[in-house]
Amino acid sequence: MLEQNLDDKTELSEFLEQVNYALSLEFKERWRHRFSESFITIFQECIIKSFQTQKAIKLSGLMSQFTKKHKYDESLVKDFLSCIDITLYYPLIYRDRAKKTS
Repeated sequence: MLEQNLDDKTELSEFLEQVNYALSLEFKERWRHRFSESFITIFQECIIKSFQTQKAIKLSGLMSQFTKKHKYDESLVKDFLSCIDITLYYPLIYRDRAKKTS
């Protein structure tokens, strides 16, 4: 039981570090040359809004935010999500069951 508690705490700590990094200037600097500063800002704002509203982000909603609202190419968004390994942001950002988005 104690071992499970330590694993949970470690997992939570790593998740929070990942989210903190995604919201950092270092993250923005690392990716802005490849994807643009405004692109990264949109991603960071989605994360902040998720915490403010206390609602997780559907991956399909994130894709729509970039492709429909901000008119970014879908392949660029998929490339970004792959580069940052979006799976590291689960459960904050999760894949919809009904609509599979790579």
